[in-house]
Amino acid sequence: MKKISLSLAIVAAMGFSVSGTAHAANNGKLVFNGTLTNITCDIGAGTGASPGNNPGEINVDLGNVSFSDIGRFADNKLETASPIQLLVNCTGGASQYNTVNMRFIARQGSGLDNLDQKLLRTTGAADGVGIGLLNASNQLMDLSGNETIDTPLIKDGADGATAEINFGAVYVLNGAATNPGNADGFLPFVMDYQ
Repeated sequence: MKKISLSLAIVAAMGFSVSGTAHAANNGKLVFNGTLTNITCDIGAGTGASPGNNPGEINVDLGNVSFSDIGRFADNKLETASPIQLLVNCTGGASQYNTVNMRFIARQGSGLDNLDQKLLRTTGAADGVGIGLLNASNQLMDLSGNETIDTPLIKDGADGATAEINFGAVYVLNGAATNPGNADGFLPFVMDYQ
């Protein structure tokens, strides 16, 4: 996956009025933001993950978990964690980069948990839980912060490189009354190459 993003925000005041004047003025502003890079990489599912239905999506099955097997963020109760491995395959432009940094954008996904901002908010019928991410050192990450998972790129000698990004996900109690049911979520990520 190239780190190429382009967002187009059109902010325009489009007021049409029917009046006796023959002239109408419409003012606005186009705001463009983007990033280009010369590295060409794809991200694929490894152990503990599977390809999603759409390009760029990766599915993670957290399993069928009992509330009695999970704890609060401070408890660091991680027995039910699901390991996740992503495979990075860069086919060109990798010679000048040494590391891939994976950062998460929870606010653009299902959001931060209302009761524990370190967790990803879940959707579905279940109450009382959020989803926590574990870094490569098996420590819960604060999704409201700027933590990244940093992994070295292994160069292939022909301007390409690979990397295995290993982390995990686990249900974490958020302090609300628990109610069983589906507890799903989605979490966008960006790969930065340095």
